[in-house]
Amino acid sequence: MTTEARTFCRICQGMCGLVATIENGRVTKVRGDKENPLTRGFACSKGLASPEFHYGPKRLLRHQRRRPDGTHEAIGFGDAIDLIATRLRPIIDRHGPRAIAAYVGTQATCNAIYRPLAIDFLRALGSPSLFTSMTIDQSAKWVTIGRMGSWLAGRQPLKSADVWLLSGVNPMVSLSGWSGNLPPYDPVKQIKEARRAGLKLIVIDPVRTQTAENADLFLQPLPGYDAAIFAALLNIILSEGWHDAAFCAEHVAGLAELTQAVAAFDPALVEARAGLGFGQLHQAAAMFARDGCRGCAGGGTGPNMADHSNLAEHLIETLNVVCGRLLRAGEPVPRLPVLNPDRPVRAEVRPARREWESGHRGVTGYGTMFGQMMTATLADEILSDEPGGIRALFCIGANPANALPDQRHAVTALRSLDLLVTSDVVWSETARLADVVFAVKQPFERPDHTQFLEALGLELPFAQYTPALVDPPSEADVVDDWRVYFALAQRLGLSLDLAGPLDMHETPSSDALLDRLAGGSTVPLSVVKACPSGAVFDRPVPTVKPAREGRRDRLTIAPPDVLVELRQCRSDLAVARTVRGGSASHLLVARRERETMNSFGRDLAGTRKRFPRNPAWIAPVDADALGVSNGDRVRVMAEHDAVIAEVRIDAAIRPGVVSMSHGWGGLPDATDPLRDGVSTTRLVARDRAVQPINAMPRLSAIPVRLERAD
Repeated sequence: MTTEARTFCRICQGMCGLVATIENGRVTKVRGDKENPLTRGFACSKGLASPEFHYGPKRLLRHQRRRPDGTHEAIGFGDAIDLIATRLRPIIDRHGPRAIAAYVGTQATCNAIYRPLAIDFLRALGSPSLFTSMTIDQSAKWVTIGRMGSWLAGRQPLKSADVWLLSGVNPMVSLSGWSGNLPPYDPVKQIKEARRAGLKLIVIDPVRTQTAENADLFLQPLPGYDAAIFAALLNIILSEGWHDAAFCAEHVAGLAELTQAVAAFDPALVEARAGLGFGQLHQAAAMFARDGCRGCAGGGTGPNMADHSNLAEHLIETLNVVCGRLLRAGEPVPRLPVLNPDRPVRAEVRPARREWESGHRGVTGYGTMFGQMMTATLADEILSDEPGGIRALFCIGANPANALPDQRHAVTALRSLDLLVTSDVVWSETARLADVVFAVKQPFERPDHTQFLEALGLELPFAQYTPALVDPPSEADVVDDWRVYFALAQRLGLSLDLAGPLDMHETPSSDALLDRLAGGSTVPLSVVKACPSGAVFDRPVPTVKPAREGRRDRLTIAPPDVLVELRQCRSDLAVARTVRGGSASHLLVARRERETMNSFGRDLAGTRKRFPRNPAWIAPVDADALGVSNGDRVRVMAEHDAVIAEVRIDAAIRPGVVSMSHGWGGLPDATDPLRDGVSTTRLVARDRAVQPINAMPRLSAIPVRLERAD
């Protein structure tokens, strides 16, 4: 018997609508859902390969425990819960609850129940040791909110914009728009439709990406100069008087100080250092601030992972602020909740809070942001001999053995834990190190809804619910991922909260928990369920309300530490990039491939056919200088470590740049780079070029030297 069912993908924030063909209880084929009003038939290769995720030979079908010799054997779910509880108690008794930590990764993001319930388990334990991918991915965005404050009404939306600036972000491949301040869904069509409506697109990137191919103005600098470039753009805009002086006078603090500080960034000097053509920065500034009236700037992993990343993101948002690209009282509210409660949107400032300066600190001395510790410090928090160090780690939709900076150091730390627990669908690098590995359901085997997507900035009142489409394979012993933490809480006598206290005496269904999460929704979940492809619900569009009486807070664009960083950034313009005492031949930048989501998807048959490993992409002129061709090997040598990679030649790469995807390879010294690729985190030094506040190391624009590896 063959049927079709509508659902949505949960691999990334795009949450594309899908139609699944089901034959004899198994999903055999997937296509994009043309009736889904959000993604309109689009689905990427990862979503279309969903049947392989569910039934492929590498899927983990049984829970595992680690033997003393390092191998694993199957274990029942109840026995695994008992084993963990037994090993947790002495850790808590000896070291306290803070010794128990959780690391929440990308694959828990699009899972309405799993992420919040697992985090609440940590709260119930009394531990503040929460780490997530956010504080190692683009944590400069949170630093900026903490230092500047935020405008509660939000930025101007894409649908009414006439200009947009994207720096170091490639949404046409990553398929995620939020880091560029775009809507999070289907950015390919979003950008193309906006350009047909008259939008001017500016792209700044050292690689001529697919997004750059759609730009009206493309600037291709050397990587790592993002902060200097945005300082120079602000210098031009402020000196020319192209900023929104009235908005700044009413809502901004520090304009004079910032104007003076960015005056040191002469555009011609920055162009020369960054390898841009003369006058390109003035052209970009004029297009954005003089000729454009509405629209924002946004930066992705490029500026958020390179040198001076905190400063770069601060200056990107400062560009939006001084140009007044924020919604005002009386304008339509573009983001209308469906599965969340309706709240008034106000044109006022939430002031800077700088929460890392108070509250919990880890043994490394770093504070927290939004209740989260800095992920770059996780390995050192584990290896520290100081009281309060981490002794047990729960991995939630995460693969830290591949994702953390300085992979060798990270793996050493993970091996030293008294207890390492993860949930996975394949034998990831972290699963191979774990004491207990829970085999969990794949997306088509569990219900879900799109409540989380609303938090990313939907510009439509859209929502969708999906039931579980199929049962797990008959030979599988898998569980709902959230059940791990509910069962552990029961075993330890803890009470959990998910939209209110849970009854811990009886295990609820996933649907019951989804109902709880949507209990305060603007549109009843029952109505959403009646629309299998999701729907844009007919809601009255409110307007932004004025600030509350007496609220006179301002956005702080020039706090003292930002001014210090600006002076250091200006000084660093004259500093040469070196590797092990010699000049760097290249700068290594991070690269996105549509086929993968971090380390997820690299073992798919289609991915392995097109990219069996993560090559080192270089420009033709650099290949000629090295005397290499496609398929040859090079040694990519950083200050910290070196890896061997296959060469791919691409004219889209700027000379002097090498571009590699992250999330590949296996455990150090236990992998073949020509079979598995290599982990670029091995090239990241955790103790060099580290940012203050968030301990963010340099993950992109890394100075390297390329050599033939014959």
